[in-house]
Amino acid sequence: MVQVALNSLVTVVAAVGMANCLAINSNNHKRAAPQGKAFDHILQVWFENQDYSTIAKTSGFTNLLKEGILLNNFNAITHPSEPNYVAAAGGDNFGINNDDYYNIPANISSIFDLLENKGLTWKVYQEDIPSVGYTGYKAGNYVRKHNPAVIFDSVGLNATRSKNIVGADQFTKDIAADNLPNWMFYTPNMLNDGHDTSASYAGKWLATFYKNTLSNTNLLSKTLILITFDENASSSKRNQVWSLLLGNIPANLKGTTDSTFYTHFSSLSTVEHNWDLGNLGRQDTNKNLANVYSYAASALGYTNIDVTNVPKSNTAITGLLTGKSYNQTH
Repeated sequence: MVQVALNSLVTVVAAVGMANCLAINSNNHKRAAPQGKAFDHILQVWFENQDYSTIAKTSGFTNLLKEGILLNNFNAITHPSEPNYVAAAGGDNFGINNDDYYNIPANISSIFDLLENKGLTWKVYQEDIPSVGYTGYKAGNYVRKHNPAVIFDSVGLNATRSKNIVGADQFTKDIAADNLPNWMFYTPNMLNDGHDTSASYAGKWLATFYKNTLSNTNLLSKTLILITFDENASSSKRNQVWSLLLGNIPANLKGTTDSTFYTHFSSLSTVEHNWDLGNLGRQDTNKNLANVYSYAASALGYTNIDVTNVPKSNTAITGLLTGKSYNQTH
């Protein structure tokens, strides 16, 4: 087993929160939590590997346009899948350029540290995960590479924090019990997210998921929901992905389009400013890559910039990870 090697800058850049910090038990969220400036809860639902143009004509997705704000200038970070999920939680892809089994060392800070430091709660809901906090590479239609929390050792190897990595059934239970955490990430399985199937299959799943779960009025009234994709289907053109904001958005903006340039770092930046979390000091602070969602910018006290030189975002930047602790690709 080869331990992940890091250069010495990591210690300086990284540790907003340490692995051994006191974690919040988010199995019980019914207590006072800091109110957000624009929303009190946020949920991200990620799909897989589809071009914007494909989803723009796939009914399961387009049927929701009247309910939300279409983000038609949203970019993924790179290819393939895993570094995008890592970036969404860590503000960087740390040089990851494949879908292998990575362990990001426990002294590397993430969104989970920022949330907990402010008394906020979180959960990662994973379809088909075989057990709470499971750290394996693959189990049926569940894969580790689509789980943004477990890859960070400060979560995956922490007995308390890893309890926040749960199965999808817990999501419906939390909605029914009005027991939602502040920050949520939902990963459909490899069939439902379109990875091993098709855009049409994923769209049909989303239509059912929205009808049976996301349309819950209690959820919609208090939660900002982002429907997005990890990456597009091609590494030869701009890495644009179809994305939609639903839920607790202004009623007059439903059915509209926002052409501001966003990336997966924008989700981090929006969350950080919504609760005054501070930041990770990485790409979440890069003004060219981390515009906040425009509908909330005024409330967040943030001024977005007009990005005209849009990157293709197809190549992983060399980063701090120079090895892996374990690699299981079958």
